[in-house]
Amino acid sequence: MRRLWLTGLLLIFFLGGCTTREPFDFDEIHSYKIFYNMPTEAIIEDMARYDLVIIEPIWYTPEQIETIRSNGTKVFGYINVMEADSWNRALIGQMDKDDYFYRDGERIYFPKWDSYLTDISSADFRKILIREIQKQVINKHLDGIFLDTVGDIDDVHLDYPEDLAEQLAGLEDFLQAIERTYPGVPVVQNWGIETLERTSAPYVEGFMWEGFNYTEITSDSWSMEMLDRMNAIQDEYGIAVLTVSDQEEATSRDMAEANGFIHYHEPTYYNTWDF
Repeated sequence: MRRLWLTGLLLIFFLGGCTTREPFDFDEIHSYKIFYNMPTEAIIEDMARYDLVIIEPIWYTPEQIETIRSNGTKVFGYINVMEADSWNRALIGQMDKDDYFYRDGERIYFPKWDSYLTDISSADFRKILIREIQKQVINKHLDGIFLDTVGDIDDVHLDYPEDLAEQLAGLEDFLQAIERTYPGVPVVQNWGIETLERTSAPYVEGFMWEGFNYTEITSDSWSMEMLDRMNAIQDEYGIAVLTVSDQEEATSRDMAEANGFIHYHEPTYYNTWDF
């Protein structure tokens, strides 16, 4: 949106292939779906119902991506920024101990996801992430990058000023590296409004707000404050806001659309595909 697309197209040609790309416009996105599991031919065909799909590109071949895009659907690739998933042995095999974040001498583990908190202030880890973007997004000709778990910076570091400053500085270095290396490729950040305000807003084209459920937001003063702040960021930077609800589909969608957000309702999780 704000970057020079001609430069980006030329760089993408040399780095990862020469499929035709057009400037990405979130104003043309009215429907989207998130899917992190392995696709079937039927799923790939059904993706044509959506303007945008966000996928885990590890499970896809470049040919499958091209089939999805040939139907007019835009494709963003999932990159896990602040966590290393235990199942992703290829990624973990590239990491050193200093690429993980430690507090009181211990790594931070997330049992729900079987993942460990990473240290984005590590230059080595940032290079690993850039290689992942090259391999999974650029080489497979996806339309954009979805940076997941950035919200961990808010969740884990807000009460630790020195750690917060280091992680925000590392995130900014990472986002600047993306901008230099892949100019013109749009980036969506998942959650972390504090991080968005303090650091990342100038570098991303989109922001995702999960848990965008009508009653939860309207009955909570903190959430209503976040809504006001999100509107202010959107106005200042022109960032598209993508919301996800898992309850109260109609009222949640109405609230999202009233704020100019792009909404998606998912009552289960992102590993199933409903036809």
